[in-house]
Amino acid sequence: MQNFGASEHLWGDGVRHDSEGAAEARRQYARKRAAESARERFLALELVVQAEIIPQLVLLHRGVSTELTKPAYKPNEGQIAAFTDLTLSPDDRAVIEAFSALVAAGYPLDRLFLDLLAPSAALLGRMWDEDLCDFFEVTTGVARLQHLVARFRADDGLASLDRKRRLLLMGAPGEQHTLGVRIVEQFLTRAGWAVSLVLSSSPEEITDLVASEWFGVVGLTLSSETRVNPLATAIRSVRDASCNRAIGVMVGGPMFLQNPNLVRQVGADASAVDAPTAVLLAQRLLDLSLEHHKA
Repeated sequence: MQNFGASEHLWGDGVRHDSEGAAEARRQYARKRAAESARERFLALELVVQAEIIPQLVLLHRGVSTELTKPAYKPNEGQIAAFTDLTLSPDDRAVIEAFSALVAAGYPLDRLFLDLLAPSAALLGRMWDEDLCDFFEVTTGVARLQHLVARFRADDGLASLDRKRRLLLMGAPGEQHTLGVRIVEQFLTRAGWAVSLVLSSSPEEITDLVASEWFGVVGLTLSSETRVNPLATAIRSVRDASCNRAIGVMVGGPMFLQNPNLVRQVGADASAVDAPTAVLLAQRLLDLSLEHHKA
């Protein structure tokens, strides 16, 4: 892609939506985000993505050079909105072609993941919150973003990755708020993950489960500061007992949004700000787990 500044126009030309009304609603949304208040929210999101969603996870990816072959691609609001629109196309050809062009142009995969795919997933989540996408549309879009992460990382094909997409999802010990966990489960399931949902098991039952079954990733949610220590204990137990010695651990919930330092405090690998970004984060943690086994 020689003239990268024109990419937003090219991407837009390839989008064909089933409903012209839905397309117009999304265009109005993109225009609304161009307002000053929307710019401020976008800048705040960018900081969240870089500082909280995947703290050091991407740049510490073993075996991947972080040396830039060209200046890092920093998409603006319009480019992220246009790329996000491609994920909602009738098929995935347009979004694959657009991302392939960026890779072919020499932009590092890690930066594309951090600066384009993660914000795109977060934007899909906000569009869903504002009723600009239905559940089927947003989960399809997120699944396509996950597919991009896997497609451009996999050395042995997507089929083997699909068989390894097994995730244990649970609340922190004593956690009473389960709605968020169930929403994340729906997003992961739609993206092709086999999810085991555990809401009320004891720590002993959880460690027995990870010791007897292989999981690529475990996800836990936390809503109260009173359960920080029990969560840290549960994560240590999972790592000690898991038959996958490189199991990835992601966390989520309002406590981690308020205090990102809790991610390291409880011993997790990273946190996700919402269900769409949890899907991408789970894929990255699975990538790292599988690479560990290859080493």
